[in-house]
Amino acid sequence: MGYRRGSDPSPLRAGLTHAGLSFLAFGGLSALLGTGIHLSGNAADASPSQQIALFDAPAEGAPSLKARLKSETSNPQQMASADLSAFGTQEVTAEEPDLGVDYVEGQTKLVKVAEVTEQGSASDRSQGIRINGKLVRPGQSLSEVSHVAALDPAPIAGLYETLNGKRLPRISQAGLSPADAYARPFANPGNRPVVALVVGGLGINATHTRSAIDELPPEVTLSFAPDARGLQRWIHKARAAGHEVMIEVPMEAYEYGRMKMHPQTLTTTQTSDQNIAKLNQVLSKATGYFGVINYQGAKFSTDLNATKPVLRTLSKRGIAFVQDGSLQSTGFDAAAGATSLRFARAAKQVDAKLTAPDITAQFMELETLAREQGVAMGTGYAYPVTIDVAKAWTADLAQKGIVLAPVSALSSVSPIESEVPASFKTGSAAEDPINKAG
Repeated sequence: MGYRRGSDPSPLRAGLTHAGLSFLAFGGLSALLGTGIHLSGNAADASPSQQIALFDAPAEGAPSLKARLKSETSNPQQMASADLSAFGTQEVTAEEPDLGVDYVEGQTKLVKVAEVTEQGSASDRSQGIRINGKLVRPGQSLSEVSHVAALDPAPIAGLYETLNGKRLPRISQAGLSPADAYARPFANPGNRPVVALVVGGLGINATHTRSAIDELPPEVTLSFAPDARGLQRWIHKARAAGHEVMIEVPMEAYEYGRMKMHPQTLTTTQTSDQNIAKLNQVLSKATGYFGVINYQGAKFSTDLNATKPVLRTLSKRGIAFVQDGSLQSTGFDAAAGATSLRFARAAKQVDAKLTAPDITAQFMELETLAREQGVAMGTGYAYPVTIDVAKAWTADLAQKGIVLAPVSALSSVSPIESEVPASFKTGSAAEDPINKAG
């Protein structure tokens, strides 16, 4: 007879069977043991215990909380005059905390900046605090500071004309020039050393532009790119914050031809009429600026035949011209003197190296120049690091005995022989406010 071998048992099935039998066996033993203890055990033999009350036992006959709430809510007057001592609390007064705001018949009085406590330093008490970039000193409100800083809205009647469909600046019939009318007023009765700062490249990046307008002191002059979107709106915002403004005029650099240039770039190879036409195109972009500043222009500035017609046009229209700190030896000063143009020249560009220590060092050099020569001007761009360092630097100038001035206060109509302008104008016939001897 043949032999037949059965199949091997499944390991999984065998494991499950053994586990189930073990569970039943130990479970049954545990149940029997627990039942025996419950039936034969004595509670008195257990571990000692103590009952703890979280609240005092209610007085005899005191109503329940539910009954008290129902009774008091049904009578609001009784609830308002209820004796709070029944709840174990102290008497509550109606006096509210003083938040420094006065309320009078629904109107709120603006918060004044409180005096610094005795623990504060003398510099802290004199400096005050900054709110939205405005320095608010003890005893002042933000609205007062903002109102003082704001400049008149542009355009001002009589300071522009329409030529070939373009609105261009001009000197009014009464002899008022845009360089005077749109400049920020300035005075320096103490004849202290003066520094000025231009922050440019504005209108391209909205975040950086808002930061420069809102956070920098109003004495800082702002310059805008001619192709900035909403240029007139930005100028309105800047003047409302107290900043005088300029427009940047693209000029030929030595790299022209190897890089993409602005279509309105003034060059040495174009005729004077072509350059003036491009200049008018830039000037017609907006209104409310007191002057223009070069963007690049290292090559254009060296050609007197190219620069003189352009600067003469600016002079006839009553516009000031500022040479930025990126240009060293140029012919702008000679051309400005020959055309009686309001002119100012920056001593250095503060952010040629974009690190906080380098920018701080440039600001320190401006301070040194101001003390030695009476006045110094720097230019920079609206990089976040430049704005941050400029905020800290300008906040400390008053403690150092240095005055921060708008650039328009440094403009001169006389030929310039050095970095120090021979005369300074502030839009009035008063004596020059700047101590040129330092």
